[in-house]
Amino acid sequence: MTALITCGHTRAGLAATRALGRAGIAVAVAAPVRPALAMWSRYATSTLLVPDAGGEAQRFAEAVGDEAAGRHCDLVLPATDDALWALSRWRELLPASALRALPSHDAVTRVLDRTALYDRARALGISTIDALRIDVPDAVEPALLRIDAEGALPLLVRPLVPWVEREDGTRRVAETIPVESIAELRRLLYAREDLVTGGCLLEPRPPGRWFGYGAVCDAGRVLGEVFQERLRERGDLSGVSSLARTLPPDERVRALAVAVLESLGWQGPVLVEMHQDPAGTLRLHNVIGRIWGSMQLAINAGLNVPVLCDGLVHGRLPELVHVAEPDHLWRWIVGDLEVMGRRALRLVGRVDGAGELKARVRAFAEMFRVGELLDAEPDVWDAGDPLPFVLEVEHRIEETRRQRRARALLTS
Repeated sequence: MTALITCGHTRAGLAATRALGRAGIAVAVAAPVRPALAMWSRYATSTLLVPDAGGEAQRFAEAVGDEAAGRHCDLVLPATDDALWALSRWRELLPASALRALPSHDAVTRVLDRTALYDRARALGISTIDALRIDVPDAVEPALLRIDAEGALPLLVRPLVPWVEREDGTRRVAETIPVESIAELRRLLYAREDLVTGGCLLEPRPPGRWFGYGAVCDAGRVLGEVFQERLRERGDLSGVSSLARTLPPDERVRALAVAVLESLGWQGPVLVEMHQDPAGTLRLHNVIGRIWGSMQLAINAGLNVPVLCDGLVHGRLPELVHVAEPDHLWRWIVGDLEVMGRRALRLVGRVDGAGELKARVRAFAEMFRVGELLDAEPDVWDAGDPLPFVLEVEHRIEETRRQRRARALLTS
């Protein structure tokens, strides 16, 4: 039998391809572009192009359904929210076995709609990130006053785009915008009418620790779990890990995550993200209802999420919950180098006071902790499967060149 990875251009897709291939499972890798990371892996037994799930959701689902049926795929794993939505919306196109690793459509729509997710969590008595919703002009000024009074900065402005819009092909720009000052937020909300009339969430990113609870579930029952902490992000407020580690089991983290997953009757892979403030309060932040970007960390720590999903669709369920090992350190090399570059540029940028300069110097020096550099297991790079890393570096160099050309045109 063959497994189908629908998002071969992602790091999660690459990790799944390697994990399944090493377990002796044939892997077909699909992506909207060629070349793609997982397509260059030695463990990809076949590759195919599919429509972009973000722009052509139904055509994407139809293509994946046809390929899965023709290749007799029991397991289909998406690695982006757009792909998850499309396959969930048109799930009747997938083989029946593939649905055993796919949550219900109600659960999918609830976790993709941040407002609905927070409503469900609060109904369960779970605290959530205190996001403010703006969907009418009259709500702008009260929100600005509240954020300024509470000092809820920096924050993310997250456009509210109904996922049902993927059905008829209409799209609004859904790019999340990081904001660091109240003046910057005011300018943005009054300049971008679409953010107000179309609706947006103002999501604070307070200081504290960011935890993840990864799992594979069968109707809400956890089959395997990993506890992890994000130590560094690729970009400011991006939420994309460039350095993370696994932790010993934490009963508070487990209780919060399991309560959410049981209430959703979750099926398949999932990562529940939460924030712990300096006072120790845990708050739900997000639920990623698919294989996730730092999944290689879980695999390194002994929780082979893709292989566990393969067992799920074939009815091979473990008798005991498998818990990932703690103290595994993981580093996405290319993403972490981007962090290093940005922090180096800040050292020579405009500085408002000696305190800010010291903070920037500390942030840059923190990148050179010898223990982290030596102990961290790399993402993408694999000595036994090096071509995906070569491709990633080539893509990053080309992207840098494009950005430089664009800046040159703007200044000329």
